[in-house]
Amino acid sequence: MKKIILSITMLFFVLAAVAQEQKSVVITGKVTGDTKGYNNILYYTNGTSVDSVAIINGQFTLKIPFSTTFTQLFFTQYEMKVRRGYRPFPLLIDGSGDINLEMNIEEGFFGASVSGANTTVLFNNFLKQQSDVSKKISAEISKLHGKEYVAQNDPLAKEISASRDSLSKLYMETMVMDFVKQNKNEYVGVYVLSGQGRGSLRSEQLEMMYNQLSPDMQKTNDGEKLAAYIRGVKGSKIGSIVKNFVLNDPSGKPFSFDQLKGKYVWVDFWASWCGPCKQAFPKMREIHAKYSGMNFEILGISTDSKIEPWLKILETIKNPWPQVWDSKNIMSEFAVTAFPTSFLIGPDGKIILKEVGFEPNGKGEIEKKLEEIFNNK
Repeated sequence: MKKIILSITMLFFVLAAVAQEQKSVVITGKVTGDTKGYNNILYYTNGTSVDSVAIINGQFTLKIPFSTTFTQLFFTQYEMKVRRGYRPFPLLIDGSGDINLEMNIEEGFFGASVSGANTTVLFNNFLKQQSDVSKKISAEISKLHGKEYVAQNDPLAKEISASRDSLSKLYMETMVMDFVKQNKNEYVGVYVLSGQGRGSLRSEQLEMMYNQLSPDMQKTNDGEKLAAYIRGVKGSKIGSIVKNFVLNDPSGKPFSFDQLKGKYVWVDFWASWCGPCKQAFPKMREIHAKYSGMNFEILGISTDSKIEPWLKILETIKNPWPQVWDSKNIMSEFAVTAFPTSFLIGPDGKIILKEVGFEPNGKGEIEKKLEEIFNNK
């Protein structure tokens, strides 16, 4: 009898522990206005399929499991059907708990008020500030040029573009830096700095703002990635020496960059989902064959977040040069933010040039440089 009681007691504690581990986020929304019968709220995260929840009696409730920080994206069936398009609305979620939204169906999520989880509310405040700055920039462009947008062949196009760039730097830089200063102890601070900050701030501003983050925020995953990116900006300049790194090849065997020391190395950062990356491969195979036997090699570095898509596509592309998987975020050490991005490294380990994108209608910069190097030998 004692054994039975003990087993039931143990089962109770196990079930209680499991229940505690299964954290969740409950998102509740109140919706006003005429939905015209389009009552679905659609939601997804990057890399997942779109799901939906219905608005019933002006409300919807959504319960989502929470295990790690993520961004939940929303749009409405109403905007898809009535406006023939949508802009995904992000909720930044870094913990379990309740989030409440109040919105008018015509204004949509970007006009909603958000309450509840602190990080979610702070990030929504940032989005509103960003929207206000965008409106201010648009108003000033219209005042300066009489219109905000023109066709590319319009004589005003260059002037408007230059004005937009200068005004964006003036207002967006200030807004982002002020927000990060105010939230240097909050996760939302490092999140905004590593996202909008990388796109809006100059490298020296980015480093200055990173140094203002609290030590705890610098130690977060986003903080460490941002630190690597800042190092990458410095370390990937022309003439910089590439530090050795070790990544695994498809068989799981470590491959050291130093194995290629003494050669001209084309380092290609790519991903299985990147169309231009795959379009570049036939031309790259031609170049590889052309300089085969010379002091030259290509190193393909997959930036796929998971290893399976990379291993699967390798079976079909069959590129004849070493391939490794970036499990250590080496791309940040090279400040890579677009794909494909390539570097040509000299035999002395110094960066000769950087090329972003694929040139389908002519020779790319790396191809031209290789011709120059090997035709002069």
